[in-house]
Amino acid sequence: MATNTTFDKIKEQEWFQQLSNSYQQLTPDQQNYVKWGSMGGGFLLGFYLIFSVIQSANTAKTDYYQKQELAQVLTQANDEIRRLKGQNAGFAQGTPQTWLTVFQGLASLQGLPPDSIEILKESPGAAQNVIQETLLEVKVKSAPIRQLVQMLYTIDHGSPPMKLKGLIIESSAAEGLLNAKLNISGYMAKPEKTEKAK
Repeated sequence: MATNTTFDKIKEQEWFQQLSNSYQQLTPDQQNYVKWGSMGGGFLLGFYLIFSVIQSANTAKTDYYQKQELAQVLTQANDEIRRLKGQNAGFAQGTPQTWLTVFQGLASLQGLPPDSIEILKESPGAAQNVIQETLLEVKVKSAPIRQLVQMLYTIDHGSPPMKLKGLIIESSAAEGLLNAKLNISGYMAKPEKTEKAK
């Protein structure tokens, strides 16, 4: 009933009556063209509306994935910042240490005695800004294979930063134990220079 009333009100509009009169004045062929044209226009309008909805959904989906990717990049950046802060802390903590105490500490973490570590050679490497590279030749004596592997992993992932350049492993006189010779680049902050008293 409400639909009929609304349609009746539309029919009473002057523009509708003019449109209806114009349609009635058309020949039957022209009226068919108008009908088919209206149907085609309605189809195109419906297709356009559906396309617009799909396009909006795709745009929203793209925005969502872009935001997800941005969030992942930010997370990775935060992780990298934390890692660099950890390295800087390692530099600061390593300043008063000697490389012998560093490696003895690593050995102690693996349950090895301090005298299992011997630094055969220690020489300065490249220097950049406040960081000094040290080239080290370190000998690990009479270490079980598991502790040795864990120590090598800690060298490459611990603090202060170090990089394992070379490795030679030999069997020890004691059964089940190994001797290892390590070539390592280690990095510590340069010691601060104090001004000479005038």
